[in-house]
Amino acid sequence: MKFIELLLSYTLEGFFMAGASLSLLGFRLKLNTLIMIAIIYGSFVYWVRTMYSYLAIPLGTHSFILLFLFSLLVLFIGKVPLLTAVISSLLSFLLIFWGEAIFLLPVIMFFKMDLIAFINASPGYTLLAILISDILLIIAFLLGYILKFTLINLRNNNNVAKEGD
Repeated sequence: MKFIELLLSYTLEGFFMAGASLSLLGFRLKLNTLIMIAIIYGSFVYWVRTMYSYLAIPLGTHSFILLFLFSLLVLFIGKVPLLTAVISSLLSFLLIFWGEAIFLLPVIMFFKMDLIAFINASPGYTLLAILISDILLIIAFLLGYILKFTLINLRNNNNVAKEGD
């Protein structure tokens, strides 16, 4: 049961990461492309975190691996330019980190719980923690993908100097 919850949580996070960050940059991928990126990303997040836990490696460095993987997934599956893939991965991780600092940590501190105790408390708490920390991603997804708000339009960037100009 915990395996399914973790996989669902990480896949949902990957879906919002891809949809929010790319749509804010002017790229609205098809829903099935977002789902494909999310499933691969969610599976990889589960595998990386399991390996880190099994090998007793401190979890901080796994973010660099996930950042790199997300960029590759957006680059090759989303078929966006390299710069857009890197910016979208940085933007989505920024929204996650802000969400954890602004929403998740105050909620955990309010209930006077340890983060590990909160996640391991009972089924559903991991999904709840992911949804709380992804509030900014969800808002960005609603603004960018649903309401078609573009923060920086990298799709139609005509101001880039051509070589030889």
